[in-house]
Amino acid sequence: MKPAKLLIVFFLLIMIAGCGKPGININNAPYNPKITVEGYLYPGETVSSIRLMRNFPINSPVNVSSIFLTPSGNKVKATINGTPLTFDQQTLSYYSNQITVDYGKQYTLEVYATIDGTPLHTTSTTITPQKGFSVMKKGLGNYSYGDSIQINYVPSPGTGFYAFSIVPDTANTGNFIYNNSLRKNIDSSDVSDRLNEYRFRYGTVDNINSNASIMYAYYVTERNTWFYSSYTVVAYACDENFKDFLITSPNVQEVDGNFHEPVETFQGDGIGVFGSAISDTLRFTIVR
Repeated sequence: MKPAKLLIVFFLLIMIAGCGKPGININNAPYNPKITVEGYLYPGETVSSIRLMRNFPINSPVNVSSIFLTPSGNKVKATINGTPLTFDQQTLSYYSNQITVDYGKQYTLEVYATIDGTPLHTTSTTITPQKGFSVMKKGLGNYSYGDSIQINYVPSPGTGFYAFSIVPDTANTGNFIYNNSLRKNIDSSDVSDRLNEYRFRYGTVDNINSNASIMYAYYVTERNTWFYSSYTVVAYACDENFKDFLITSPNVQEVDGNFHEPVETFQGDGIGVFGSAISDTLRFTIVR
């Protein structure tokens, strides 16, 4: 056997020996209460919709009414750069009209809360993208299924990651594209069972040279258009926290079966996401 082949076999044996079983036993995992955060800042807007929630032990009943952390029930004190956030009883989220988010600025969220009698504390910091990102055309017009839809955009200096949320305005079994090129023999029951999977689609662009002062393009394809409908696309120029959460939170298992934690940006007793982005919105329609 040639030396190169022997080397390949050697590395394959090492990889196989290091592979884990494709599963994990979580029944005996210790429970530690955590402040769970879902929060995003957008330059040019005030702070809004900062959701503070909690986790629950494995195999325990979940009390839906106590998922959200409140000042009265959990002694919550939340601030951004030292400015207190106000709790909105209607949306069960926190906001501040005193903070207008700026471009290229650092913001630190700090939260104190009590969960199951345990006092907790966490912080996370985001740096908003610099001014510059925008899409070149807001109304892209009508397209047939299978057409490549081009979104031209100008990046923000220093921001290399961009995300595109692509959602049909109407999504049901009646306007699904059954003669699609990706999944054959789909009936209405299949569509109904997986409606949200077909409806909520997104794409990303990473590692672009954002300092090149040129226009870039993102192409929407049939993988993201499963319905005859008008579509709303929200494009984001994302900070590092936004990027890390979007990329790593859904992908916690390696191909060999081993698990790993998603990237976390919280210090102390927190999990979740506190990120920032510049957003822009555009529209197109897929016609029959």
